[in-house]
Amino acid sequence: MAGDASSKSHPSPGFVLPGLRCAAEMALVGIIVGLVGLPTKSPLVLAAVALTALFGMVVVLFWALNRHVRRWVRYAQGKPTRLSIFD
Repeated sequence: MAGDASSKSHPSPGFVLPGLRCAAEMALVGIIVGLVGLPTKSPLVLAAVALTALFGMVVVLFWALNRHVRRWVRYAQGKPTRLSIFD
């Protein structure tokens, strides 16, 4: 039962705030890429801008998912879930 005692000393990672942060970061990436590249008349450039925004949003999604899974693994091990500002 030592695992129960250590898990109570560290709060479990939530889902709502990381999800909202991920959504905001994805929207920010899409908006920035769109604002930079959308004033164009060429359909080829427009397609490249849309694909770049989509790719950037997917990268942010998987980066955030990786961070969240890492926090849950650390929680399951009984370690602190918040290490630094970048972790």
